[in-house]
Amino acid sequence: MAGLLTNSERAEKQQQVTKLNQQALKSFATLFYASKRANEKQAQAYWQQVEKIGFPPFRHEEWHYTPLAKVLNAQYQLNSDKVNTITAEQLKQLAISLDGWRIVLFDGCLIPGLSSDNFGPYQIQMMDAQAQLPAPIVTDEIFLYLTESLAAQPLMIKLAANQQVKKPLYILNITSGSNHHNYVNTSHYRYHLEIGANCKSQVIEHFVSVDDKPHLRGSRLTANIGDNSHFSHIKLSVENNQSHHFAHNDILSGRDSQINSSGIFIGSALLRHHTSVKLNGAGSRLTLNSLLLPQNREIVDTRTYLEHNQPFCESRQLHKTIVQDESKAVFNGMIKVAPQALKTDGQMTNNNLLLGKQAEIDTKPQLEIYADDVKCSHGATVGRIDDEQLFYLRSRGIHLNDAKHMIMVAFAAEVIEAIDSEAVSNKVMDIIQQRLAGI
Repeated sequence: MAGLLTNSERAEKQQQVTKLNQQALKSFATLFYASKRANEKQAQAYWQQVEKIGFPPFRHEEWHYTPLAKVLNAQYQLNSDKVNTITAEQLKQLAISLDGWRIVLFDGCLIPGLSSDNFGPYQIQMMDAQAQLPAPIVTDEIFLYLTESLAAQPLMIKLAANQQVKKPLYILNITSGSNHHNYVNTSHYRYHLEIGANCKSQVIEHFVSVDDKPHLRGSRLTANIGDNSHFSHIKLSVENNQSHHFAHNDILSGRDSQINSSGIFIGSALLRHHTSVKLNGAGSRLTLNSLLLPQNREIVDTRTYLEHNQPFCESRQLHKTIVQDESKAVFNGMIKVAPQALKTDGQMTNNNLLLGKQAEIDTKPQLEIYADDVKCSHGATVGRIDDEQLFYLRSRGIHLNDAKHMIMVAFAAEVIEAIDSEAVSNKVMDIIQQRLAGI
């Protein structure tokens, strides 16, 4: 059959991938041992996990749709010494204008001069080696440990109990490219949120590129949400089309907590994003949404992992994708229901809109249920713009392109409207309008 490899071809491919993986691991090892954190025991433990897991071998199931050859072939340099090269004017152009406390990280390092003078009820400090952090929910991800070991200035963000915070905490993560044509900059961002009981808070993560040069970015957020707290989390990633982004967000919930998390991913040549949640307190509620808009040959790979570990918890997931040109979108979602998680109510939906003849979507929603008396569902749809919808709009005098735009914006609107920040939702809508303008 055409397309199948012979045994000799398969063996040759395996050797090529193994050699590339070894070279890449050696290159990153050089970066780690030259970094500021190489002498920290915690960072060393993370690096040992990098070496133990290694980069994925040929035809690894979890990486089947995410090609890494271009990522692993590059020569990288850490760029944490350029923290003073971002100007206030550049910041104004990159940042979202909103009323909140702002943390600015440039190439993984905090810039106090461009951050807020104070952070209101939040306590912000550099994470020390004694920090008690939750264990990773997904433990076999090499890029998770790569970020943990290479992050220049991990931050600890705390909110004491009984705080009803009206303004958001805005974390702006800016990455630059390299002026040396033989090297690609790599920057890693790490922060942990400790949200006390009976709190209401909102955290906005914003990832941007300061130029159009290639870069590799790793990001990791972990959050412990206290009992009876309302936590809103928004991640907006709008990077240049030469960038690669590997992200891992872990959220742990307390009893009767309410968590709303939305992710908008636009622009990267390759982005792979994990969101993992454990509902560890009875009566918790989770809303987890995402919107992807790859174009040209961009690849966006999103993965969610959710554990219902206590009874009377509810989860709602909505993941939408608009795929253009020759781009690719991947969705892999898992809901696990523990034996003791009675009265669980979980739903996961993945809706995809194909706009290019060579565009590709791979979707895999999954359920694992080990309890009785639960209500769980999952589903996925893949389709093109509906001809009847187009006919309806055209029959009312609307131009073909305008009609297509209306349908696409309406398709994305459900996710955008769930973002509980007007400034962010307006920004996202502007970006979507610009991105779809050429269709």
